[in-house]
Amino acid sequence: MTSHTFAQLALQLDPWAAGASAKAKAVSLPIPGTEERDYTVSVTQDSSLAPESFSLSVTAGAIDLKAADARGALYAVNALIQAHNTPDLEYFEATSSPRYPVRGFSFDIARHFYTPAQIMQVIDIIAGYNINRLHLHLTDDQGWRIEIDGRQELTKIAAENDTSGGKGGYLTFSDYEDIQDYAALYGIEVVPEVDLPGHTNALLVAYPEISPDRKPRQHYCGTDVGFSWIDLTSDKTWEVLDDIIGSLARRTRSEYLHIGGDEVHQVGREEYEKFMSRLAELVTKHGKKVVAWHETAGATVPEGTQLQFWTAKFNTDNVAKLVNDPNVMVIASPAPHTYFDLRPEDDFHIGVDWAGLLPLRNTFEWEPQEAVPVPNSKIIGVEAAIWTEVIPTFEGLTALILPRIAGVASVAWGSPRIYDEFTASLPSHGRVWAEQGYEFYRSPDVNWD
Repeated sequence: MTSHTFAQLALQLDPWAAGASAKAKAVSLPIPGTEERDYTVSVTQDSSLAPESFSLSVTAGAIDLKAADARGALYAVNALIQAHNTPDLEYFEATSSPRYPVRGFSFDIARHFYTPAQIMQVIDIIAGYNINRLHLHLTDDQGWRIEIDGRQELTKIAAENDTSGGKGGYLTFSDYEDIQDYAALYGIEVVPEVDLPGHTNALLVAYPEISPDRKPRQHYCGTDVGFSWIDLTSDKTWEVLDDIIGSLARRTRSEYLHIGGDEVHQVGREEYEKFMSRLAELVTKHGKKVVAWHETAGATVPEGTQLQFWTAKFNTDNVAKLVNDPNVMVIASPAPHTYFDLRPEDDFHIGVDWAGLLPLRNTFEWEPQEAVPVPNSKIIGVEAAIWTEVIPTFEGLTALILPRIAGVASVAWGSPRIYDEFTASLPSHGRVWAEQGYEFYRSPDVNWD
């Protein structure tokens, strides 16, 4: 394929699929070992296809692309780029549609702050793997990372820290708008998370009056969890929470807000469920739907709620009961398969091992309905995650994301689960990552160039 081929593709896609058009324009040419051949291009938006689906036909002199919508067009371009980057692959046909409607990536910018430009680089990476949700973990014990209307203490005080004892940082309203704009170009919705009622030390640094003992808190630079919580019932607490949820709801385009709910170790179960039920009502009051961690199962939640399952250590009995709850669907994020902060091997230079190691094979060879205590009919999506307690640099971040994002994304999309074929496809990805200057894990399962 030539630059003229991709220019034709971009021109025809631009009126209705701007992200796909931009992706086509950005293709680096030529690829070593490939033959430069020009093609005629035909692009069609086909509403008879399922949402996000596409079909591609590449013959000796023509490319025929059909897509249901802008996302489907982007995913077709992703497939075409992969074919273009694969030596000796000349002609092919492909028809594809996603297994799950939610295919997410959770990015913790609370433990260590990452800039808007770096977040957009992460969007560039995940957009190449048909991810359609960026879940931004914006608050935790170590820092608060989002501007809130009328609550300046959160950015003046609570944001000025990270796990390394650094200066921290936060997203301004303008930053948040820019990130949503950029994500939307590639068919990605941004779902922000404010983690409550635990993981709240940074919130209490700014507002000690909503702590259970009303005593001042200090910035926290450690990695322990489960020690912090807010007063669950005071009027002052709910005034602050109303401002936070309201501000975030007004500035978030997604219909969902993530309200956390994980690792609340200092609060009794009954108190916890009452709090999460009331917090869910507050989200509804501000016109949004709820996403929360699976510990929330058992609380009363509104229709359309999504609970994110991450570990079998907590609350699995209540999660299993969700099979009878028509209001709730489950996102599969089992840590042993989807948590990229886990090291891929024992001697890898960065990462943790609290849930074991996460080699490349384990991101690819698993089934959501086997890892989550609900049937597949209750699973709405799959989401990978990276927690940044021990990841202070962008180089370390990409080394843990790549290539393992490709494994989880394959599960989320429903690609054929043939590991040898999967690993054989990765050297061409590695060439692109190297050209882009991204650090990545060179799994021994892959014959890297």
